[in-house]
Amino acid sequence: MSANATRDSFTAGTPAFIRWLFSSPDRTGLIDPIGADSMIGMDGPDHTRLRRLVSSVFTPAAVERLRGRLEAITDELLDEAMARREFDVMSALAGPLPVRAICAVLGVPERDIPRFRSWGGAIAADLDSLSPAHRQRQATNALRELERYFDDLVERRRGEPGDDILSRLVAAEADGSRLSRRELVTMATLLLFAGFETTVNLIGNGTAALLDHPEQYALLREDPGLIPGAVEEMLRFDAPVQTVARVTTRDVEICGERLPAGVMVSTMIGGANRDPRVFEHPERFDVVRPNARAHLSFALGPHHCLGASLARLEAQIAFARLVERLPRLEAAGPRRRRRTFILRGYRSVPVVSRPA
Repeated sequence: MSANATRDSFTAGTPAFIRWLFSSPDRTGLIDPIGADSMIGMDGPDHTRLRRLVSSVFTPAAVERLRGRLEAITDELLDEAMARREFDVMSALAGPLPVRAICAVLGVPERDIPRFRSWGGAIAADLDSLSPAHRQRQATNALRELERYFDDLVERRRGEPGDDILSRLVAAEADGSRLSRRELVTMATLLLFAGFETTVNLIGNGTAALLDHPEQYALLREDPGLIPGAVEEMLRFDAPVQTVARVTTRDVEICGERLPAGVMVSTMIGGANRDPRVFEHPERFDVVRPNARAHLSFALGPHHCLGASLARLEAQIAFARLVERLPRLEAAGPRRRRRTFILRGYRSVPVVSRPA
């Protein structure tokens, strides 16, 4: 029986509710932050044009200007957490810090941050190929609401620009080209989409690694100057994104297998980051590893992660404040992993702060 015939027989003999439950949500006309309209889904001149426009304003220097604000947010979150002594790193720090950071980048008012946390969590389903149908529906609804929100915010920034990256994107021009309304909305959604969940996992995975290796935590406490390198090791040791897809542009042979041009290939970042030909004793978590930055967690080439500098800054601030303010951080119970395949992170990382 053909696939179409099988689908038709399922449709004809299945109650309407079950058909709705397992069918793919309709996203006709909806922006897609990882689809063909997005920088992630483009190659060639279209990708180059968008990348040039966005790179002109999303620079390390522009991100660095956020340091003071991110440090204040981190201290505020830790103040609340330390009042309880025992807390969950994911809900107390790893979850709220990245979304508040990306809202600061985009100039989103603080009163709207809870909505962004909800939307960001919902659209994360699109990053994982194993997400069930109901999560895909939640993601679709979140994308619709985000599109309406960013439509309004972009228009406000056109008339009243602020000191934020979205305002600079609205005004950015390269080679006589500017971002269209749809490109601006798609780009803003992509920044939330890519900069939220991945950094949540980076902070959660890094904390878990330090809890499992208290001698490494002690090294950071004794010498906070090691923290930037430690963040690179966290990215290598337990990558927030385990795999990314690429399409072959020509016939290629890999490990004796010949792949024709135009086929999709899943590249296993998590595996590459444990390659013993690159990293000595790759199974070890070593915050002073000299070549930790050779990891592929931000990918390579034209699609290297645009938000890498922001993710690094957030994580460096988070761990600098943790080791300074909580010198004796210990696990307070079992952790719970997220049931995801492409993304890798925790749902819960309970900790307790012991007196120094």
